[in-house]
Amino acid sequence: MAPLVFLAAVVIAILSPFVHLVAAIVDLVVDRRRWRITRLVGMGLAFSVGEVFGLFALFTVWIGSGFGLFMHRPLWVKANNTLASQYLAMVTNAMSFFIGYKFTLTWDQEVEGAQLVFARHAGPGDALQIMKVVFRDMGRRCHAIGAAKLQWDPFLDIAGERLGFHFLLQNPEDTKAELDKIRRLTASLGDVDTLIIYPEGANFTPGRRQQRIDRESSAQREDRAELARSLKHTLLPKTGGALAALDGASGVTVTFLGHAGLDDIYGLDTLWDLMPLHRQVIAEGWTVSPDDIPDDWDGRSEWLFAEWRRMDEWIGETLSA
Repeated sequence: MAPLVFLAAVVIAILSPFVHLVAAIVDLVVDRRRWRITRLVGMGLAFSVGEVFGLFALFTVWIGSGFGLFMHRPLWVKANNTLASQYLAMVTNAMSFFIGYKFTLTWDQEVEGAQLVFARHAGPGDALQIMKVVFRDMGRRCHAIGAAKLQWDPFLDIAGERLGFHFLLQNPEDTKAELDKIRRLTASLGDVDTLIIYPEGANFTPGRRQQRIDRESSAQREDRAELARSLKHTLLPKTGGALAALDGASGVTVTFLGHAGLDDIYGLDTLWDLMPLHRQVIAEGWTVSPDDIPDDWDGRSEWLFAEWRRMDEWIGETLSA
């Protein structure tokens, strides 16, 4: 699909001045106070331009690396890392500009050695914002575990494969095999590598929150059902992937990364109703040293739940403030 998407993106990029002008004329008639059609069209055009330059650059790197033969050598690993960083900066800046928000991270801790980032998942494009944070703000080599649907984007598919991303199916037939892949991925992390995991497994919505509560109640895990009820802004985390990542890496530093400000956007319908947002999105991270992480599975599950409760409380306090 990559060549077809590339050609379509080239056509859209060439026509972008005309398309954007038409959107602005329509907004001038029907939505001149909020310019929502122009904003959404502008964001789509920005993604198309990013796709054109991104795929062209990835193709150039493939040729330069001996048609992929030397892709794993440091020079080309760095090149792919830089390309992904630039792409994420481009598309997230476009999202912030057109949707109308500013993403600010509070982070002043240096991390030495391999790192796992357990991040919350809520709002449009938050996963891309967090990956950009790891690339550009933390200066790390980024890996991520994401949904397989991201592979419909050719740039993310190709760049993710080169950078060691793992794309999870929604309901894998062989869960053990998927968890083993995560263990192998974390075992291969170097001193400047960061793996991002979204333990919730999906964007927060009130409906998904209730589904987690019902699932735990039907499985007669009332302690977890009660915890899921107590979480007002996040979903009860799924322990499988997060704990498998901890199994694969010894002495890894864990960072929890939360953000507040996109919590009330559950899809295109709510984005349309609220845009432009005119708001600040605040992100904050805190680090847990390897010595403070329990060794056994049950202990780690309770530890993960406790840290997630802390994140949920921080989000509530930040939104109230």
